[in-house]
Amino acid sequence: MAEQPEKTVIPAPKPFWSRVAAQLDRFLDSLYRYRGSYAPPLGINEPVWNMPPDLPYPWLHRRPDGGFDPADYYLHYFQSQGYGPTQNECVTTSALMSMNMLKDRAALSHGHPLASLPDRNLEDYTHDLDGQGWRGWRYRFSTRSWLPGMMTPWQAVQAIRDHIASLEKDFGGSFRIKLSAWNTLDDLIAHLKRGDMILIHGAWAMTLDRGNTERGYNPLLAWLGGMPHTMLLIGYDGGAAHWLLLNPADPWFTNRANPSAPRLFRMSTQQLLDFWGRQFLFYPPRFAITVIASQA
Repeated sequence: MAEQPEKTVIPAPKPFWSRVAAQLDRFLDSLYRYRGSYAPPLGINEPVWNMPPDLPYPWLHRRPDGGFDPADYYLHYFQSQGYGPTQNECVTTSALMSMNMLKDRAALSHGHPLASLPDRNLEDYTHDLDGQGWRGWRYRFSTRSWLPGMMTPWQAVQAIRDHIASLEKDFGGSFRIKLSAWNTLDDLIAHLKRGDMILIHGAWAMTLDRGNTERGYNPLLAWLGGMPHTMLLIGYDGGAAHWLLLNPADPWFTNRANPSAPRLFRMSTQQLLDFWGRQFLFYPPRFAITVIASQA
């Protein structure tokens, strides 16, 4: 008996709107996406961390030789933006993590114990800002505003600058903060080596097609460039060619009474550049970072 010919399965055509949405996605990508090389930094074969001076942090687990795992230092400060009152707290959370780091660094550098200086948590911080009414909008749009919980990078600079002023008054020392765009990977490595804190600003690609499972679906954000996001860049693993970050959205916790273990967020150079080099219309220009540097 002759073999039956195999049936050719012809996929069903996509709905009309899905085809149109895919074309619009490609058009928007041509406007907003990163265009350039994905080459990693050259000559970096070991981990680079923006570690502060080796101060007596009381919560660090030290090895017999006195050393410690840098990840332990950073994960102590991790907070999830899911603890906030809205889903828009990424800049607020990243700024708050950096402010807690600055507080400890300034206090220990000048001989002040940390026992009476607890870290601020996101819930209390956002509640305090909401309680300031219109004055709190200087730092963050209120929870009940038309941009609920949004803190822009420019507002973050003001919030951290005022925090720095209070630290200088209480402990001494000096820090400077600067928001800039059009930075390079080599600039990131240089800041890490100097021990500068880095808030990195970028955007995730979004789609107009509800059926697209590779991207988040949000038509408004897709037209504006993507989902804006801010994280803390803390290191670069030269051996694995991975960038190391505290991402307030990963892991996403909502219950402090039952949290999972925090973790470092890793990105390849391609992933970082696609995020960092994507333009969101209401963010600073591409390759934007906010750098906090010690002037001591």
